[in-house]
Amino acid sequence: MMKIEELSNHQIVTIVVALLGGDADHIDREDIAIKADELATGKFNWRKYPNRIDLDAIGVALRDAKKAKNSSLVVGSNIRGWMLSSNGLKWLVALNQSKDLVEFSFENLISKIFDSLISEQKRLLSTNAYNLFLQGKKIDITKLDFFEFTRTNEYFKTKANERRYTIVENAIINHTDLEATWNYLVEKFIKEEKTYER
Repeated sequence: MMKIEELSNHQIVTIVVALLGGDADHIDREDIAIKADELATGKFNWRKYPNRIDLDAIGVALRDAKKAKNSSLVVGSNIRGWMLSSNGLKWLVALNQSKDLVEFSFENLISKIFDSLISEQKRLLSTNAYNLFLQGKKIDITKLDFFEFTRTNEYFKTKANERRYTIVENAIINHTDLEATWNYLVEKFIKEEKTYER
């Protein structure tokens, strides 16, 4: 059993991103810093001025949380903000089930996140792209079908696209057919976008 401040820095900021609503929107690094200091007081503070939060330490922790070697728990950047990835959501669920944290439960948070994801999943199941994919007609899926599936359009900027794609990826967790549909759409419509990393 351990306390939250005993987790690694990248794990702590992942939890903070989730707590601040990062499953549905980008969270600013400064907001993450304030909440991280509440959860793990002193862990991200300057050595010489311990009453001040070190934004660079928060930024490093977030970039570490994004790295593949740390399971890509978040997506985003200090400029766009940070979101919980599907891997981050799975990790949070596993951490909650392990009961390794003393006096800390994510039960309500996870329930709230999954309630919104179920609604998104239902929407995805009704899209033309999904239905064409299921019927074996994936070649007929158009860019307009892709836009309907992701709720984006050609005018969306990088941040808006990343937000929508992350919500889709979180909503398709453990749904094999939706995952297959999304993988196909990524290959067909997103792969050339250098701005989005899965």
